[in-house]
Amino acid sequence: MLIAKQTTLLKKQATCILLALIADVLFYQQPVGWTAGLYAALVFTMLVVFNRHLLHTSASKIIGLGVATLIVELVESPGLLPILIDGLGLMTLITLQKRKDLASATLWIKDIALFVERGGWQWYRDCKAIKRISKNKVLDKVNYSFAVMPVTLTLAFSILFILANPIIEKVLSGLNWQLLNPFISYSRWLFWFLISLTLWMMLRPRFLLAKEIVLGQPINLDRWLNKQTIILSLALFNGLFFIQNGLDIVFLWHDEDLPMGVTYAEYAHAGFYSLLAINLLTSAFVLLTFGDHRQAFQTEIAKILVFVWLGQNIFLTLSAINRLLHYIEAYSLTYLRIAALMGMALTAIGLVLIFARIQGNRRNLWLINANAIALTATLYGVCFINMDRIIANYNVRHCLEVTGLGSNIDLPYLQSLGPESLPALRWFQVNAKYSPVQASKAGELITNLDNQLSVESANWRAWTWRKQRQLATNALTLKPEPIGTSGWRY
Repeated sequence: MLIAKQTTLLKKQATCILLALIADVLFYQQPVGWTAGLYAALVFTMLVVFNRHLLHTSASKIIGLGVATLIVELVESPGLLPILIDGLGLMTLITLQKRKDLASATLWIKDIALFVERGGWQWYRDCKAIKRISKNKVLDKVNYSFAVMPVTLTLAFSILFILANPIIEKVLSGLNWQLLNPFISYSRWLFWFLISLTLWMMLRPRFLLAKEIVLGQPINLDRWLNKQTIILSLALFNGLFFIQNGLDIVFLWHDEDLPMGVTYAEYAHAGFYSLLAINLLTSAFVLLTFGDHRQAFQTEIAKILVFVWLGQNIFLTLSAINRLLHYIEAYSLTYLRIAALMGMALTAIGLVLIFARIQGNRRNLWLINANAIALTATLYGVCFINMDRIIANYNVRHCLEVTGLGSNIDLPYLQSLGPESLPALRWFQVNAKYSPVQASKAGELITNLDNQLSVESANWRAWTWRKQRQLATNALTLKPEPIGTSGWRY
């Protein structure tokens, strides 16, 4: 039994060193391309090889399929988000093997936290274990002091032979010792240490599962709330929200002009953070008064009023999305604005789930899990969307230089998106009839991005399927298309 454990430990040590070496070749001071997918596939395969029960449950098979799909996406076009989600997927598989079931989102978060905390020191614990094992071996009984003299004299003779033989000295002096410099840099040592630490953490998962928190007695709200207070509060809240939603209906949904001196930028920016706070307060109030063990407050009138209030909150969130869409149409699309749209959409989904939780008389744990699934599904789906292409295409088709409306094209921002903006820039160069100057600048930018794409594709590490397809269509000449003044075209 002891020999089997030692053999498994040695195999994992060799695998960890091999994977760290591969990571050094693929990533150290190198651009990231399809190699991210290759390395993720290697790590996933090694985990399955060392742990045959990793994909035995139905949940683990679903997560494993998701991880494999992300690996394909990393070969297609690597990004920080798919890399992070892929890592979380691998850690989830490891924790799920012990728990056997995804009980709740809160337990999953705590399991991951314990896994990372324990795994950060696992190498140190294993070093101590290896030291204890080695005490039972024959080699440990050898007195290593006997090796001092032969090793020392061998080194001394070597140095003297080098000094005495000019041929050996000339050969050694002719060697390019600078080749060793990259291997003795502190940054490379740190890279190896972090990679090895992460790999060993996954190869040797030794952690305890988190325990579910047993909530005590609910907070006694009888001093501040009763049935009549809940009904009065919900009636007042509905009145306030009706006024706000009425203004949004007039100025947003009926396309009425904003009051003098108020721009869509001000209207959108002023609303986002305050609306987010409103939704958080709404959620807290509803969960507090209609949460677990609050049946005393849940009268039929109160349920009707809270459903109406939640409906108004959802409409308020949709109005905020409409505000942002107006703002994007007047100005341009960016990553932050896409993130804001996604955040608002998830907020609306969260409010709908609160409605379902109250109507179905479910527990707060169900609500937490449902929101976690919605967030995970959204982030997972985003990994497969070419946001750079969408942003570039939308901005060139809605800019002032093409439509005669909206804001000027932000060419530096398109340049920051990289070669993915090339098709949009080529289209813009042909269709920018209101600004030949900007069309000429776009041509210069196209040349620079073409060169960047060629340089990146020439490096085998930076190659991706998406870049290869882009290179294949790089020589196509776009013809003028009919100009649209609205709509999300890409």
